[in-house]
Amino acid sequence: MVNNYRYETFVPLYITNHCDSQCKICNLRSQNKNVERKEGDKEQILSQLKIILEVEGISAVCFLTGEYKPGTKRVENLELILWCIEQAFMMGFQKVYFNIGSLSDSEVARISEKFNGDERIVLSLFQETYHRETYRKFFGYDDKENPKSDFNQRLSTPERWMQAGFKQVDIGVLLGLRDPEYDVKNLIEHAKVLSEMGARVHISLPRIRGVDKVPYDISDHEFKNIVADIAKALPEANIIVTTREDVEVLKELLKYAKIISPGSSDVLPYTKEGDIPNNLSTSQFQVAPIRKRPSWVLNSLELKGGSIRYYSV
Repeated sequence: MVNNYRYETFVPLYITNHCDSQCKICNLRSQNKNVERKEGDKEQILSQLKIILEVEGISAVCFLTGEYKPGTKRVENLELILWCIEQAFMMGFQKVYFNIGSLSDSEVARISEKFNGDERIVLSLFQETYHRETYRKFFGYDDKENPKSDFNQRLSTPERWMQAGFKQVDIGVLLGLRDPEYDVKNLIEHAKVLSEMGARVHISLPRIRGVDKVPYDISDHEFKNIVADIAKALPEANIIVTTREDVEVLKELLKYAKIISPGSSDVLPYTKEGDIPNNLSTSQFQVAPIRKRPSWVLNSLELKGGSIRYYSV
């Protein structure tokens, strides 16, 4: 039997909102005293995975955490993520993304030791901006107490991931930090370099949401044109659209996208029934106080032709 897949899907699962980084644009930055910090235990994480797999019918997931400075907490967080990936595969998930920040050589080696280039695993790591001065403005500059401030380690991580034998990477920029022309150009070049290394490249293009003032406003029209330009330049890449975007905007992007990611940026948000939360006091960003369930979003898209891989209605 040949499956006529046109799209893929995965669900984001934030397992904590603790973070040592000081990103000015992020609600979870370490200095934000208004955030109610939460961290899921293993039992809660397994419960969330069961809901995603058995209630939502989605067999691909992305584990997300904050980024920690070197030390015990960073080591513990990596080991927890390795446990999460292992448990997800044991439960029947077919594809797993993870986004925990940049990785050192020893951390890449530890993941390789555990999973040995497993092609079902996707490193998700967005450079945010390729413009160094803009990066320093929003994410800091070479501060050991601020782990995301290391521009070079972040930029080099996807290539070192590939060199360790892994095949899938998800890179991207945060639209709204600055005029996007420079970042889009460099994102395309970065994707081409990784493709030449043998990567299956995913492209994420989040727009800033949930802040009072956006540094550079990206209109819906401009956003659609950016997505279209990247799809044209990188026809083999898998462009990801998420429910940061209004469902109507998402529908218009389906002509360019290959992966749909519905869900919430709240911590452990998935419930067995009803809407899911997107609480500003615990989420990375807020689109709305409550969100539609991932399966509801997927069912509302009225796809014309093809079906969704990793989703069973």
